[in-house]
Amino acid sequence: MATDVQPDAKAAPVDAGRRPYRFTADQLWKMVDAGVFPEGHFELVRGRIYRMTKHGPHSFAVGEIAERLRSILPPGFHVREEKALEHDDRSLPEPDVAVVRGDRSDFRTANPKSSRAALIVEVCASTRRADYRDKPRLYASASVPSYWVVDVDGRKIDVFTSPRGAGREAGYSEHQTFAEGSPAPVVLDGREVGRVDAKDLLPPIEEPPKPTSPTA
Repeated sequence: MATDVQPDAKAAPVDAGRRPYRFTADQLWKMVDAGVFPEGHFELVRGRIYRMTKHGPHSFAVGEIAERLRSILPPGFHVREEKALEHDDRSLPEPDVAVVRGDRSDFRTANPKSSRAALIVEVCASTRRADYRDKPRLYASASVPSYWVVDVDGRKIDVFTSPRGAGREAGYSEHQTFAEGSPAPVVLDGREVGRVDAKDLLPPIEEPPKPTSPTA
């Protein structure tokens, strides 16, 4: 889940005399090393820097997803939690969970390219535009074969497959929704290795407190 650190100017008129400055991945790394940002996670998407915010249900879901994926992974893949992927000079995404081809030891000195990911999962609580519009374009442009959105409020898993296109025209041709009780297939490079149910990834729904009877 990401929060844009730049002011929201959706309602502002276009100002031809001003243009936003787009950062590069190298600039972001240098700013992080220099301590420009406070502690926390940040990602770069098409030149814009976003702060990664966490809350209870989001953090719980990320941990459960990673744990369940690790339990079914075949050799030749590993799971990364909230770690950066090298995409291009203007994007350095940090997906909630990624299944990457290769062993963890293959990336001792550098992050894997986003194109090395076989599956990317984002947990959506308050970032629907990013998770359902911006991220699919980004990951499809790297030919990531499968992209999931675990929807906390909707209590479902949206599975996007068959990447196509390039740049801002990229996207996924196929989309399936798996509600609680309908496990989503985990497909890695064309092979189903297991299934995951949304109900096992999300905190239980809290029942409202029952009204107490007035005492006599």
